[in-house]
Amino acid sequence: MNFAGKINQMNFLSRLICFFLFVTVVFSAVPAFAQQVAVVPEVFTCKVTDVDGDGFRDATIETDLVRAVISSKTGAPSAYFLKGKTFEENIYPPILQDLGYQFTAETLKPFIAELASGAIGLNGFSIELEENEKDRIVVRATANIGAEAIQSSAFGIVVRYTFIRSSYNFTVEYVISNLADHLVTVGSGESGSFKYSFGPGLFMDPFGPSTILGLKVGSVENFSDSAALAKAEQTFSGIGLKDQYFAILLDAGAQAKIASRDFEVSSTDARKKPQSGRMISLTLPSFNLGAKESRSFVFNVYAGPILLDQLQKINRGTVSEYGFLSTILLRILQFFHGLFPNYGLAIILLTLVVRIALYPLTLKQTKSMAHMQKIQPKVQDLKDRYKDNPQKFNEEVLKLYQKHNVNPLGGCLPLLLQLPILIALYNTIRIAVELRKTPFLWMADLSKGDPLLILPIAIAALMYYQQGKMTDPQQQQMMAFMPMFMFVITWSLPAGLLVYWFASSVIGLLQQLQANRIAAAIKEE
Repeated sequence: MNFAGKINQMNFLSRLICFFLFVTVVFSAVPAFAQQVAVVPEVFTCKVTDVDGDGFRDATIETDLVRAVISSKTGAPSAYFLKGKTFEENIYPPILQDLGYQFTAETLKPFIAELASGAIGLNGFSIELEENEKDRIVVRATANIGAEAIQSSAFGIVVRYTFIRSSYNFTVEYVISNLADHLVTVGSGESGSFKYSFGPGLFMDPFGPSTILGLKVGSVENFSDSAALAKAEQTFSGIGLKDQYFAILLDAGAQAKIASRDFEVSSTDARKKPQSGRMISLTLPSFNLGAKESRSFVFNVYAGPILLDQLQKINRGTVSEYGFLSTILLRILQFFHGLFPNYGLAIILLTLVVRIALYPLTLKQTKSMAHMQKIQPKVQDLKDRYKDNPQKFNEEVLKLYQKHNVNPLGGCLPLLLQLPILIALYNTIRIAVELRKTPFLWMADLSKGDPLLILPIAIAALMYYQQGKMTDPQQQQMMAFMPMFMFVITWSLPAGLLVYWFASSVIGLLQQLQANRIAAAIKEE
């Protein structure tokens, strides 16, 4: 193709990108303006009222991010709800209950503690608001203990829940008091003393697999199932669960024995398939309590989306899958979203920045390949001349490379340098919970597939277009199936990834056309 033809192609593709960006900005401008104008009032309240109608007062805590109810029956949360447009979910009770799935009482334990001697607070709890400051709410639940229980050497239990504004993390402090007049040993070496549990696991939409987390100080260890955890060395301070976008972490801050149990729930509707869940728990070692002595245990709990900033506040950034490069790319994505509050447009701008930053490597790769092709006739001549002497052929080829200042690895090295960045960009878009339930153009949710399959078709069409520019018929024949294969692997990918893929393909094609023009000039020298 002549030079003018290549320029026309570049102009067409340039206009295509400009049109795509223009449409994106127009479609995102209205919701972005609305987000900036609509000021959502901050909520940070606690109301102590009878929520369930049993005659006893419960505590309803509402922060900027969560809504929770502390029950007077159990002294534990009976409801935990995530607020927000993209993270709106029920952590507890499980939404599967509304779909007819049956849970046993053993699998429904919402952030609840048990002593080795049995359940605590059998007579319920008295709920009070202990502290309500600007950024901190403390709710106290005191176990109701009768005179007969005191005489039988029962334990006094006080539970304090501390909620922080704008955080998915809260703390639970259990104060255990020995009401007897003599020393009491709580628990044993085998059973431990104090178990803190959460069930039924993570049941989000879609119902995907969850990973078990073993928490250590400053690090996290992943386990695929409960059997793998049971075989692990018990040197953990906490346990957690995570799926693609959400996590639950229970951390004792001290060495504890952690455990997980898998279970299955079935629906009353035979047409719905069974779902699997997990119960997680951590157990503290046994301890002694002197006469009238008290001891407190504090658990840090995180229940919410896998947001890097939120997890870093509690030194649990490693729970996410963000590496060093992915973290940098996430910050750039967040920067563009701050300028244009639309994550679809932010992905396009991020892709553009990465492609521009990598273009010098692409250009160097193309130039190196052009120089290699330029001296290829001389290499072939040496091959014919020394076909019976491979050692001499290699020596002469090396001299030829040195004479023309050609690096035989020059075409591969830039590509290898690009791969880590491109993989990190792919990973960033794949795991970014910020994209969940975020609309863009005709797509209602960037974390789900393209409902109209427009982007998968466009990506396959771009590949078909690139194949049409191949000059080698044998190469065209070998790659004939690739557009269809590309459509098959992209049609079910999250739309956020497809936006990145399409933008990257268009920008990459433009850059390649420019690089090919430069390579052609090198060959004509």
